[in-house]
Amino acid sequence: MGRIKEILRLTAQIKKQSVSMQRRLLLYWFSMVLAIAAALLLILSVAGVFNNQSQKVHETLQLQLDNAQIQLEQHMESLEAYTIALSEQISRELDSLLTENGMTVADLNDNPELLQRLQENLMPRLYMALQLSRCSGAYLVLNATTNTSSDKASHSASGLYLRYANFHAKGAADQDVVFFRGIPEIARAERLELHNRWNLEFDTDLFPGYDAWMQTEVGRLADSCRWTERFRLTDTWEDVQLLCVPILDKSGKVCGLCGMELSSLYCYLSYPELNSSFGPIITVLAPVEGTKLLLDKGMNGSADGTFLTDADTLSIRDGRYFSTYSSGSDRYIGLHSETEVLGADGGLSVAVLIPESTYAACRDTNRLVLILCSLLLLATTAGLSVFLSKRFVQPILQTIQAIRSEEVTGEGETGISELDELVAFVSSRSNAKALQRENVLPPDMEELFRSFADRAKTLSTAERTIMKYYIDGHEITEIPELAFISIHTVKKHNSNIYQKLGISSRDELMLYIDLFRRLDRLNELTDTP
Repeated sequence: MGRIKEILRLTAQIKKQSVSMQRRLLLYWFSMVLAIAAALLLILSVAGVFNNQSQKVHETLQLQLDNAQIQLEQHMESLEAYTIALSEQISRELDSLLTENGMTVADLNDNPELLQRLQENLMPRLYMALQLSRCSGAYLVLNATTNTSSDKASHSASGLYLRYANFHAKGAADQDVVFFRGIPEIARAERLELHNRWNLEFDTDLFPGYDAWMQTEVGRLADSCRWTERFRLTDTWEDVQLLCVPILDKSGKVCGLCGMELSSLYCYLSYPELNSSFGPIITVLAPVEGTKLLLDKGMNGSADGTFLTDADTLSIRDGRYFSTYSSGSDRYIGLHSETEVLGADGGLSVAVLIPESTYAACRDTNRLVLILCSLLLLATTAGLSVFLSKRFVQPILQTIQAIRSEEVTGEGETGISELDELVAFVSSRSNAKALQRENVLPPDMEELFRSFADRAKTLSTAERTIMKYYIDGHEITEIPELAFISIHTVKKHNSNIYQKLGISSRDELMLYIDLFRRLDRLNELTDTP
């Protein structure tokens, strides 16, 4: 309790201490500057000047685009490498079998026994390629058929096609393999289940670009890798893209194709959408034609948090920080970049997209927070300015009113040092006038004057001379010339005078001199003891 009382006492003393008018005015102007700055901040916030969301979303998109491009290119390059190796193995196996039997590729037509033997020899290689690759299926197709007399012979080709069944995100190694195309005896020998849409041979009319591939002249296999456009796999509900690498006979002519499959489900699971502060980020691998991103010819990662579909074609409008992609009813923001992956008609591009609606909501929320903070700051600084204005002006008005009404008490409680000094001065002059009118002093005032006069008698001759100059109305700068001493000596005498008289300044000395003059008692200060 004692400590609390002491704190309260010190707080009361601090409140009673006067502060100069200059400091109060400086504090008031400082609050006004803060209020103006807050108002300017509010205006700029409403205008969106401080909204750097565009720059932030650009950085987020660019980082994700770089990562997605590296990931996709590495993925595709690994598939191309496995497929090129598979093509070379198939070519060697085919050449060995044909040389052993003294045949050409054309002799494989209407020769089911030789086709079965060839598929049996190639089955382990295709199965191994499927197991080692990150894909949803692997295939090989030869430009030969088991029955040229069939109505479908002109667009039927023998081959093998293995696919994963019930694909899930755990990885290819844990999937069940099904037999989609090929001779069924091979599936039974390998204990593989036939796909529910199994066929003996490929329908080349449904195989994108098959006839064109058979007419292609091939140099290096690495330069001949191409991805088809996305298409609906025959007799299934799945969309796929196929990597195509030609199979060459011993003369270097194309006699078939082999490659890997990427299904829409595989891409959906392998490239999930990423959560960001601006909304879900979707990864897309698709061709760009002019100002169109052709999603219907490419593959999308998962897009559950959006309305994006594989059938969309997005119009591209470039911007400063990102591009805008519009399907008509829905809009996205994002970035895209061409990759080294080749499609049927040229390069494929990787794009990362964010729904414009989620980005706009994030941007507007951040702007609203900034506006509310600016409003709070403006209200606080404006309130502080009004408060300081009243604290600054009100004591001045009260003091002026008191002086006009001659109700000055001399207590000095305004809190402003200059006003307190003015009140004390006016009060002392008012009291002196009253005493002069009455020509008598109250006992306590009389004692004050007598005590001051007694202390004045303790001054030395030089000090008394200095005070006499003050009584005669001279300024401190005039005394050195009158008394033939330096200003330093004058100040030293002043210090001694103040100490002996019990005062602290020349103004207080002049106040006493004025009071003694008004009471016609200056002789008490000038008489030699």
